[in-house]
Amino acid sequence: MHIENPFEKRALEDYLKAIYRLEEVFGTVRTNDIAQELGVSPSTVSKTLRKLAKDGYIIWDPYIGVKLSDKGRDMALTIVRKHRIAETFLYRILKFDIVKAHSYAHAMEHLPEEIFDKLYEFLGKPTRCPHGNPIEPQKFVDIGDKSITLFEPNTKVIITRISCSFKRDLMVKLYELGMNIDKEMCILEKGSGYIRILIDGRGVILTTYEATFIKGVERGRCG
Repeated sequence: MHIENPFEKRALEDYLKAIYRLEEVFGTVRTNDIAQELGVSPSTVSKTLRKLAKDGYIIWDPYIGVKLSDKGRDMALTIVRKHRIAETFLYRILKFDIVKAHSYAHAMEHLPEEIFDKLYEFLGKPTRCPHGNPIEPQKFVDIGDKSITLFEPNTKVIITRISCSFKRDLMVKLYELGMNIDKEMCILEKGSGYIRILIDGRGVILTTYEATFIKGVERGRCG
């Protein structure tokens, strides 16, 4: 994809970041997932994916899905790192709430990388952003967490991270329901397209799609 101006570069970065985030959540990424994440039509996504594949940023099989190539992943990791440093600064130092910090970081992440290198040093080289996601994923040690949709009913789970989304409403909903890092929950029931959990003493129902963005580790049985 030939980058003619900053707006086209930003669109490229947004696509690569969206694909990276969705890979973190779902593995192979479908066209409809990208469309839902970015709020654009599937036909627009397909058109852009053809360009990204042609220029070597992604590996795309329309019948299976999308994965980042090494070239695309390197660029995605750079923008993800900048975003997570920015939201850590906004949340920890400037005291914005966690959703505003995420939104404002999206506007900041296209600034030069040297700004974020300075912020990273200033913050003491944190390993995780406020949502629990690794700032430098390629250096991060796997702690064995997984989507809460993969735990069996009656399992006690400690939330380790919320996989970020462009969809502000989704993040607002999850945090308003108490889905904070290090919070304990109990998986009560899993059904077709939904999961029911107990958190802060109240029952909450999430769609399977929403719950997939929450990761945790098992801490025994409920009760």
